Amino acid sequence: NIGALESVKLYPYQCFVFHDIDLLPEDDRNLYSCPQQPRHMSVAINTMQYKLPYNDIFGGVSALTVEQFRKVNGFSNKFWGWGGEDDDMSNR
Repeated sequence: NIGALESVKLYPYQCFVFHDIDLLPEDDRNLYSCPQQPRHMSVAINTMQYKLPYNDIFGGVSALTVEQFRKVNGFSNKFWGWGGEDDDMSNR
């Protein structure tokens, strides 16, 4: 949260892309941009046989506008470690 908030003080970013460090794009022509609605961008992962583990997944790689990030008050501080924080954000 603090990194996102501090970054917009330095540059007029309009889009945040949150990307898990253990996911590498297989195609470097992927567009990292923000559509009108938040978007889950890691829909096919080789370790999961290129299928979603569940339909409502939002984690891995997600894109949302700065305004959308602010509206949901960023990521919850209730999570520690790996998992759940991105789905929590999606639910909000």
